[in-house]
Amino acid sequence: MLYNDKKKEVLKHVKPGGCWRDLPDDIAREYMKTTYFMGGGRTGIARRLSWSEPGLTVLCTPAQKQTERCHPDELRSFSVRENARIQSFPDDWIFEGSIAEQYKQIGNAVPVNMAKEVGLSIIKYLNKLKEVKKMREYNLSFISDVNLFNHVKETIEKYRFKINLKEFNKNLIDPIKLTFDSKVYGKTIEEIIDLETVRQMDKSNSNNIEYFQQNIFKYIKKKNTQKTNWSVPKQGFDIINDVDKIYVEIKNKHNTMNSSSSQKTFMRMQSKLLQDRKNRCYLVEVIAKNSQDIIWQVSLDGEPTSNENIRRVSVDKFYELVTGEKEAFKQLVEALPQVMDDVLEEIQQNGIENTVFEELEGIDENILKSLYLLSFQRYEGFEKLDI
Repeated sequence: MLYNDKKKEVLKHVKPGGCWRDLPDDIAREYMKTTYFMGGGRTGIARRLSWSEPGLTVLCTPAQKQTERCHPDELRSFSVRENARIQSFPDDWIFEGSIAEQYKQIGNAVPVNMAKEVGLSIIKYLNKLKEVKKMREYNLSFISDVNLFNHVKETIEKYRFKINLKEFNKNLIDPIKLTFDSKVYGKTIEEIIDLETVRQMDKSNSNNIEYFQQNIFKYIKKKNTQKTNWSVPKQGFDIINDVDKIYVEIKNKHNTMNSSSSQKTFMRMQSKLLQDRKNRCYLVEVIAKNSQDIIWQVSLDGEPTSNENIRRVSVDKFYELVTGEKEAFKQLVEALPQVMDDVLEEIQQNGIENTVFEELEGIDENILKSLYLLSFQRYEGFEKLDI
């Protein structure tokens, strides 16, 4: 749509990307009238678009004084076809009706490419929902498939998958011991280093198993209520049940507590009982000597001490207490390998990223010599080490 001569005389002063502020003051006052004295930016007045900037909202009419859309190079508004391009309509799209009606159709439309991206996002989301629906059924009545999968996934993602030479030597590797191990067990030094790498990474991974053992109870439901009242506090007991007033310490192995830590834990549980006689406390052992739910007896000041509300329980019995199902822990153990496989398939974790050998070879091509130089390079004569 072409402008009349009067409007052309005004807009010829406006540079691409500019607006009424580019006008000489006398022309701006005459063109804008009382609007000149109003507040606000009013940047839609005498607005000219620029090739180097994003287009503005396409309107239903090609030219209005308060919302001008002047062509960057020519003194005119945008044509129907140009507006259609801005709205990302295909060039062969046909608009029906009068010119005014065509402008209105284009102005009211959602940009085609925007609609496409919204549609693709919806498809992506729906496909994800299908994936969730297709999730393998693990058939555990006390925890949902989604919660079990996600908890295993969170645990695996906490695992350590990378190690370099600095981390490998963090606790000071003893090359003499590694040499003994290599000779005594009939392994190459490379095999021994591989074993030591896994051993060091496993130290940090042990904490991840504790995370798994504790936090899974947030998702476990009681058989008769299908509800969970368990939580994992940031400090204090490992897990608690405020509704049933149960406070739990979880230990992975029955032999990990010495007498001092046993006494300290027992006294903390005693303190909990003093706060409320209805409270119950449990020491849960994942790897216990027996399947048991017994009164925990410790020695305080040389005297055997116990309380019927402080109990020592194997993890299978604790799962039975929490779920109401006798073999709940066994069922979980049976399902875990498949869940882990499913998680690893999804996250596509491909083993350990180990740069230890590459960095050792940077010290010397002889890996065994590199180990000795790593520890003893400042010692007398080691600059000529022959091994």
